[in-house]
Amino acid sequence: MKSNKFVIYGAGGHARVLLEGLERYLGSGAVIGFFNDGDGPSTLAGIPVGPYQTELHPYARVLLGIGLPHLRKQVAAKVSHSFGTFIHPTATVAADVTIGEGTVVLAGAVIQTGAKIGNHVIINANVTIDHDAMLEDYVTTYPGVYVGAHAVIGEGCLLNPNVVMMRNIRTDEFVEIPAQGILWK
Repeated sequence: MKSNKFVIYGAGGHARVLLEGLERYLGSGAVIGFFNDGDGPSTLAGIPVGPYQTELHPYARVLLGIGLPHLRKQVAAKVSHSFGTFIHPTATVAADVTIGEGTVVLAGAVIQTGAKIGNHVIINANVTIDHDAMLEDYVTTYPGVYVGAHAVIGEGCLLNPNVVMMRNIRTDEFVEIPAQGILWK
């Protein structure tokens, strides 16, 4: 049974972004709970937060509100719920794009024809994925990333804000691509 109700696993910034998008698109009440195994709030926006329980909300679909790829992969392995997929209504996704379960595509993102997006990928705000690119499972893109045509971004890669991945490039798995030209204190 497919439900239009969601539980978000996580209770940090990415979880709040998902909450806002889901409620804007599906209405208040679309998110019925949060799972969070660590320290954190007992409620978020008035919605209960508690540790993961397989019997809680069994018909709700889960979205992983966890930004770090390696943690998202660990959590996904223990979840027995069905995973949802969320594409923000302001995102533009070509009709032939394939998007895996648990993936979220946020506001203003553009995914061009022929692209393949794996499971539990985060396509953040204002990210562009060019034609025929592939993002493997658990990739995280921060806002403003551009992935060129035919690029292959390996499993679990983290692309920092405004990173440009040139066409035809292939990355290793679970590497972090730093933002260029950014000053750190």
